[in-house]
Amino acid sequence: MPVVLSAAFLHASWNAILKFVSDKLTASLLMTVSSGVLAAIGVFLLPAPDRASWVLLLVSAALHVGYFLMLIKTFEIGDFNQVYPLARGLSPVVVAFFATALGDPMSRHQTVGIAVVCGGLTTLVFSAGRPKRAQGKALFWAAMTGLSIATYTVTDGVAVRHSKTAAGYTAWMMLAESTLMTAACVAIMTRRGRVSTAAGLLPTLRKLSRGDVLRGVIAGALSLFAYGLVLWAQTRGALAAVSALRETSVIFGAALGSVFLREPFGRYRIFAAVAIAGGILILEAA
Repeated sequence: MPVVLSAAFLHASWNAILKFVSDKLTASLLMTVSSGVLAAIGVFLLPAPDRASWVLLLVSAALHVGYFLMLIKTFEIGDFNQVYPLARGLSPVVVAFFATALGDPMSRHQTVGIAVVCGGLTTLVFSAGRPKRAQGKALFWAAMTGLSIATYTVTDGVAVRHSKTAAGYTAWMMLAESTLMTAACVAIMTRRGRVSTAAGLLPTLRKLSRGDVLRGVIAGALSLFAYGLVLWAQTRGALAAVSALRETSVIFGAALGSVFLREPFGRYRIFAAVAIAGGILILEAA
């Protein structure tokens, strides 16, 4: 699906921006405020999701906050081109398991395609060699991030089908997530002694360069549109297949990491990209 591949590119872009910024917590706050403002506009312009989806919508918003906090932790201690593929590559396997259990079975072609995609993602994780012991903590948090991705993916996949409006669901869910994430960021900053109260946020934000502020705002917009496209795709395709296609964002991530973060893109990563592309063709054929 071209829509899902577009979402994958947008997702890799905002993740690379977050990794690039040194103060990831403040950048995440800017991101969530930016996406929240856009979502609030959407709430007034788009139809509200059906009442049957509201409980899962709120659960998903909370799960997204947990995912975001683990992602920040992962990016603070790990290399982008290793932890990002692991976090994104683990989720399709878990999603496929839960989707099948929820009555959304995969065809044989989809199973093979997902297996090939996941194999390529695994190659990307180990492309720099066997992870050293010092990298264990980063890989642990990347794996936990991957599990959280799978959890909210399945939750949203079920909820958006009950909502009867993918766009409206996206707006309301992102608004709820933004509210919770802003509160979480303020709480963490207060605990770390960076601000004494919520009112102390403004001086903290003023210390950022214009470039970092712009990156945070752009990343927030990209995250909103990327997930909106995925939710729309989930109303029209199998959850496992959409999840696997979305995780091809690691290909874009590897390229962005090589160009902007100066991380190498060697022969193993080229092989992994080819394998993932092959898996996509199998999924499209299915």
